[in-house]
Parts: sequence; structure tokens; C-alpha cells
Amino acid sequence: MRRIIVFFLILFFIQLAKAQSWSPIDSIKLSLKNKPNIILGMDKRNSYVVGMPVNIFGIRLGYDYGKLALLGAFYSASTTKEGTDNTYDYLILGAICEYHWYKNYRFRVYQTIQTGIGTVDIKERDVITKEIQYKSNMIIPIETGITGNIRFLKYFGLTAGIGVRTSLTPNTYYTAPYYSYGIMVFTKDLIKDIRNFTK
Repeated sequence: MRRIIVFFLILFFIQLAKAQSWSPIDSIKLSLKNKPNIILGMDKRNSYVVGMPVNIFGIRLGYDYGKLALLGAFYSASTTKEGTDNTYDYLILGAICEYHWYKNYRFRVYQTIQTGIGTVDIKERDVITKEIQYKSNMIIPIETGITGNIRFLKYFGLTAGIGVRTSLTPNTYYTAPYYSYGIMVFTKDLIKDIRNFTK
């Protein structure tokens, strides 16, 4: 899994260098000169923990500079391994960098690079003693993925993405692929029109 993430990161920087006639650092610096828009929204991902499906819920807040977006996020997830009493509860604070490969009114394709820090509270029954053991481990996840958005109405669109993640800390059971899909609301346009309507 870590090799897959490294591959995605290398691909990201290679394509970034090809897409610009100047260096990636210059491209990012130029983007950061733009006046940012505030991003606030929910984030839901479907993934796996100890082989079991799990929904990862998050709240994201940050700035969109056009070509680049920088965000902070809070994620939580919880699952129980089927046929056991074992439970796994995650709380993670994350830092996210989004690079927009393509962006216009109707379509957007972007790549995320994300890391964070948090805890996983684990309850497992010992297979030998049958006693329930509790432990809390630190978790440092890293992940990358590709997401696309399509706007089909002025305020609504569809979104879907895939990615991979791993944990730099052992015994956290967080390494897995993830995918997401759903309906998105273009809150910036909605709020703008509401303000214009109420004037």
C-alpha cells in the first residue's frame, strides 16, 4: 500500500512539472497570490478497517486559491469486526492540499495529498485468554487520491473519487483503499444568489 501511495505522489509531481512551463513551486506561489474563497463542507469516504466496510466522516474548512486549495479537516470512523466483540474507533485531525488539474464552471478534476494525526481506540478479545483488552494507539495517516465533480444544475452536482491511504504507525489497521461518491452543493453560488435576492 505504501508503494502505491509513493507511486501516486511521484506521478503527481511529474505531471505537475509537465503541466507548467515553470517549476511547481512557482505555480503554487502564483496561485497563492489570488484572493481565496472559503471552503466549508462535509466529506464522506467508503473504506475498510480489518477487512470490514467503514464510512469515514469528516468536516473540512480552508481556502481555495483557484489552482490550489489548503484545508484542515476533522475525521471520525467506527466499526466492529464481524463475528467478534472487537471495535475500532478513529478520531483524526488532517491537513489537506488539493491541486486542481482541470477546473471550469461545469467540470473539476483535482488530486489531494493529505496527512494528519489522531488516535484509534481498540477493543479486542484475546484469542487465548478470552479477556477483552483496551488500548489507544496514535495514528499518523497519509493518503492521496483523485476526485472529479460534474455540475448538472446551478447549485448541485455529482462527485466521485478514489484513493489510497496508509498509516505510518503500526497496529492501527488504517491502511486501505477508499472511494467516495455523492451529490455536492455549490454553496458559493447559492449564498451569492440568496444575498442578491434579499437585497
